[in-house]
Amino acid sequence: MGDQSSGKSSVLEALSGVPLPRGPGLVTRCPVRLVMRRAPNDKWSATASTTLSPSIIVANTPAELTAIITRLTNTLISNTQGFSTETIIVRLSSPESPDLTVVDLPGIIRTVTCGQDSEIVNNVNQLIDEYLKQERTIILAVIPSNQDVATVDILERAQRVDPQGERTLGILTKPDLIDPGNEEEVVAVLNNIRKPLKLGYIMVKNQSQSQSCQSQIMMSHTSAMKDEEHFFESHPTFMCLNRQLLGVRNLTAVLTKLLATRIQSQLAPMKRHVEIMLSKVRADIRALSSYGTAASASERQKLLVTLTQEFVRHLNDCVRGEYRDRLIVCNPNLRLYTRALVIFHELKSRIISTAPNFYLADFVSNLALQMEALRGRELPGFMSAQSFYMFIQEFIDAWAAPARMAAAQMRALASEVVCELFQKIAVSYPTLRNSLNEVALSILEETEGQALQLLDGLVMREKDPFTINEFLQAHINKLRYDRFEKSVDSAFSGTANDKGGLTSWQATKEHVGASLRSWYRSTHGVNSSANAEDMSAILEAYWTLASKRFVDNACMCLDDRILGTLCSKLQEQCYRFVHDETKLEAFFTEDPSLVASRSQLERNRDCLVRANSTMASIHVTRKVLRTNTGAKEYWWHSITHLTQASQLNYA
Repeated sequence: MGDQSSGKSSVLEALSGVPLPRGPGLVTRCPVRLVMRRAPNDKWSATASTTLSPSIIVANTPAELTAIITRLTNTLISNTQGFSTETIIVRLSSPESPDLTVVDLPGIIRTVTCGQDSEIVNNVNQLIDEYLKQERTIILAVIPSNQDVATVDILERAQRVDPQGERTLGILTKPDLIDPGNEEEVVAVLNNIRKPLKLGYIMVKNQSQSQSCQSQIMMSHTSAMKDEEHFFESHPTFMCLNRQLLGVRNLTAVLTKLLATRIQSQLAPMKRHVEIMLSKVRADIRALSSYGTAASASERQKLLVTLTQEFVRHLNDCVRGEYRDRLIVCNPNLRLYTRALVIFHELKSRIISTAPNFYLADFVSNLALQMEALRGRELPGFMSAQSFYMFIQEFIDAWAAPARMAAAQMRALASEVVCELFQKIAVSYPTLRNSLNEVALSILEETEGQALQLLDGLVMREKDPFTINEFLQAHINKLRYDRFEKSVDSAFSGTANDKGGLTSWQATKEHVGASLRSWYRSTHGVNSSANAEDMSAILEAYWTLASKRFVDNACMCLDDRILGTLCSKLQEQCYRFVHDETKLEAFFTEDPSLVASRSQLERNRDCLVRANSTMASIHVTRKVLRTNTGAKEYWWHSITHLTQASQLNYA
């Protein structure tokens, strides 16, 4: 990464031998990915394309490639205010190219100039950060030698994404523009003293803009490297430095070694990542695959039977709550019975919410008034059974609405699960799915009607009170005892204390006796209030018993009528299509978009399989070559195209 006009494209040009567009200001207006491979012969070849278009343009010479890059850049930025996040991809093969993949990014912009969009600063920064955050990216921090390293934030940005410095290399450019007297400061940076980096710095001297303007043709790659070597050998300060810190040749060797080291360290994680991707793609392909072919009439009949059996098997597991199949385990929405239990509990809550407030004084008072209004020939002290029937029927009428709501919810839930299960089983055949969904809806509407009739019958039966359950008697006695206990507690809590804080036995006895006599007259006396109190206890006891019984019966009714018959009826209806060739032919017409998606997934699978096979055979070795200047260590790998897994970024 680096500022505008810091020499980033010139460094890329020195590495590749391709004269890239350069100049003052923002010249690189979109990412340029340069994939370089060393050619086994002396042939030079290059192609260019963009991420927006699959068309490939062939370049016959470096100058022609430069013109193509300029033309593609202008095309990408034509409608984007002079900047684009789309990438130009250049593939270069030549005898002088190293096996590297580098990306040239726009330089950091701090302020816009006349004619530039104000958003360009944020857009460029977002693009740079997107590349820098990639763990497998090697960052080349490009810094002009004539600029104080303390005044630039290039290295600070790199440190934020690479705090350990494992993938950041400093590149010093434009050594010919250093002001006289500042050479020692630059040497301190180059020797990793002024601003230390774990990977250190390398200085390169590229062909300057003035040299390009003065020459009618661009200097050849070999000539440029010789010119650079002559500059460092003749410079009074740099000629005394370690030669491994100077020149594009050493930069290429360091990058190749660094890239090989990074590949070696990242190979195992890359293998795991590819295997995970491959597993996911294979799962996606299975999800989009059918259970057989449908080319002929007999194959279509067989496929319909197979799909129906597979569907009914899964639906039966969903209905019974047996979630052993992977399809149901991985899709919680298909767990029909688990979701049905939620509806059952909601029904129970709604029924409980209809319970009258048997304990409230207002309820007992209103009950007394109604009982008095209904009194006929009953003798004093006797309660009318007809009153009990009328009151309990009124309370039970409130259960009908929650029960009908539960039936509608169960039908909607079953329809949703059936639809989603059809989507999973017959993913490639939309016409078949739609037709079978219509059949399922018809069946569910029918079974919902049957369930509603049964629920109405349950309500009617509950409105005719009956039980031989001893719970009713026990509960009535419990309610009466609880009320008596409450009256005793109330009597003792109201006893008066004497002045010394002590209660005399006689005073307590009189107070408790008076309180209990008052309670007994109100609850057991021959009056409407006493009858209402006792009727309230009986109504509460029977309502509790009947509501529990109704909830259980209603849930069993919904389970049996809506869920229990669904599988067999659906299977019967589906088999009726087996001999209807016209419908079968329409059923098994695949969705074109899914066919295209499956084809793309199969291509992705094949690419991942090849990548996995390639990485299984990759190994990184090193060679030590003896030259006149001593031993130099070069790194190489047996499969050079794997370097695409890592890349060098210039920003």
